[in-house]
Amino acid sequence: MAVTLLPPRPPSALVAGGVVLGAWVAVDVLADFQVSGLFCLAALVVAVSASPRQTLMISVAAVTAAVASGLWNDNLGSAAWLVRLAGCVIGCASAIVAAQLMEHHRQVLQHTSSLAQGLLDALAVELTGARTVKEVASGFVGRAAARLGASSGMVFVLDADQMMRSIVWMGRGGPEADRYTEFPVDADLPGAIAAREGTPRHYRNRAAIEAQFPQLRGYYRDDRSLHVLPLTRGDRTVGLLALTFPVGVIVTAEEGLLVAFSGALAAALTRAQELEAADAAAQRTQLLAEASLSLFRTHDVDGTLAEACRLLVPRLADWCVIHQLKDGQLVTAALRHRDPQVTAWAQSMRDVFPADMDAATGAPAVIRTGRSELYPYIPRELLDAAATSDEHAEVLHRLGMVSAVIAPMPGHDGVIGAISLAHAESGRRFTSEDVRFLEDLARRIGLAMDTATTLSEQRDRLTDVTAIAEAAQLAILAPVPARVGSLRLSARYVSAAEEAQIGGDLYEVVPVEDRVRLLVGDVRGKGLPAVRTATVVLGEFRAAATQEPALPALAKRLDQQLRPWLDSEEDFVTACLIDIGPDGFFEAVSCGHPPPFHISGDGWQPIALDPAPPLGLGVEPTPGRGRLHRRDRLLLHTDGLLEARTAVGHFFDPDTLQVLAAHEPFEQVLDGMLQQLRANTSQRLQDDLALLLVGYDPSDAAPPGPALGRGLSTDG
Repeated sequence: MAVTLLPPRPPSALVAGGVVLGAWVAVDVLADFQVSGLFCLAALVVAVSASPRQTLMISVAAVTAAVASGLWNDNLGSAAWLVRLAGCVIGCASAIVAAQLMEHHRQVLQHTSSLAQGLLDALAVELTGARTVKEVASGFVGRAAARLGASSGMVFVLDADQMMRSIVWMGRGGPEADRYTEFPVDADLPGAIAAREGTPRHYRNRAAIEAQFPQLRGYYRDDRSLHVLPLTRGDRTVGLLALTFPVGVIVTAEEGLLVAFSGALAAALTRAQELEAADAAAQRTQLLAEASLSLFRTHDVDGTLAEACRLLVPRLADWCVIHQLKDGQLVTAALRHRDPQVTAWAQSMRDVFPADMDAATGAPAVIRTGRSELYPYIPRELLDAAATSDEHAEVLHRLGMVSAVIAPMPGHDGVIGAISLAHAESGRRFTSEDVRFLEDLARRIGLAMDTATTLSEQRDRLTDVTAIAEAAQLAILAPVPARVGSLRLSARYVSAAEEAQIGGDLYEVVPVEDRVRLLVGDVRGKGLPAVRTATVVLGEFRAAATQEPALPALAKRLDQQLRPWLDSEEDFVTACLIDIGPDGFFEAVSCGHPPPFHISGDGWQPIALDPAPPLGLGVEPTPGRGRLHRRDRLLLHTDGLLEARTAVGHFFDPDTLQVLAAHEPFEQVLDGMLQQLRANTSQRLQDDLALLLVGYDPSDAAPPGPALGRGLSTDG
């Protein structure tokens, strides 16, 4: 929309006046009758479209010609001449006065048009992209009122309870202004009267205001005019625009401009309300879709509540507060404001004012009754009633909430809390659609909280059980000595226990004269039966290792001694046995167990073994042989190393550990391997894991001595 400025005066106006004057002079000279009294018509013609100065010029010429008319008509000084001269003078004077009035009116129209154009330009810039009622109102008051030179500007909206509530206030005064942030339509106030009558009200100065409204005496500290204009759509009043100006800034002609722009503001506010409703509906749909995914990702209660607040603020609310019911009391579990600094301040006030669980409204009532509460607008009285103290009331008012909605959060065992949303700075209002949305979201949050709580309890239980499993496992495993003869030793056991399913991975080291015999095994199954079977295998190995000279015979003896302890024909134990001499020569047998890795140089190779059946199924093992050179290492392991999977489900490649196994300091190898293994398997193993590392280092070798038992020094 553009405002057309007044066109400039045509340059022919003065010429036209001269032509008219010349024509009448010609008539006066040539005709038989005298018409000098009509010379003033030339001034009147000029006055219609020319300036007062031009009108004066033609008037002087017309009067001069009227005087001269007495010369060529030979009646200078006669009564007839004087009458005609007086008529001309009066007519010219009237033309000059008319020209001055028209010039003043023209200047007023010019100023009004220029002002209107400036307002439109300012509003076009400010309101572009505005999609909320407050943005539109702020744009109008911030730009338009300032352009008009207003001292203050206010926009009020009319709520369903017939209360006018301010959403924008420019140039707000002192504490007295707080009394009029909201007022009833039936109040004896300028804005209330304008809203009731549906007509603008203009008060020229402070005296006029105070004369009609004595209660406002002293409210305005300086003299000013007040203009209150109802914002209407059809026959419905939707709000109010109130502007004040220094006296004399707004003249009568410009009052019509204010009325026109109040109509434009009403249309813009109505459009903004429609946009707000459409945006809110789109956000609700999108938020529910996002919540279905993101609320169940965190797997802990605090993370779930923080994610709920993040989803809602600022997209659907300025404030989000989630209360949990614990031991019959409400605690603030999470809160968020659109401004992080305000959030930090609110966090510092967390639970400073305990909730009154018997309160008739608010979160306590919602939890008690299980019914949601909607506050499209929040009267000051409601905040005062909700406060538990004067200090609490001050804090509540400081929050600046204008609308709120509260919904219960149902859990498996009833209502477990409440979620509250509030609008403040945005000026938006909640509707019944928001109630239905929040109830749906609250159910999802409650379910996510229950799920997170269950997972947390399961994690805690699993942690406890895993610790018990590892303790039980270690109770039957003798700690390996740090060194036996020319061999350095290190062992680790890691449980992947689920609930109470203790695994059956085992290892043992037994020195025999000048040799060392090692065992790594894995009992089929889990739980106490697996522990019992592992205990049998370890006990028999410790006894038979010193009695059986040949490694295959030792394996067969373990097989025979184990069979009576197996519960079924499907139970068995995989095992790898190694015999290492002082010169590094070794012999190994596999009973259904993965072969050890021989670590030498920059990598490793599995020892070539012909595997026999597992222990308990009848074994006739064939030994494999090899030799360890100085600095060589052997890694004995259970199948937990081979069955580990990456985060995407692929089997972990143990060859990625071989450089670490070959070059890391001996005492750091196993810890480094476990750290790398966990990093590549999402911190979770598919099966228990036992690792036994042997390093051949004949320097400073001590004799193996007798069989070693518990209580010897270890490498940890």
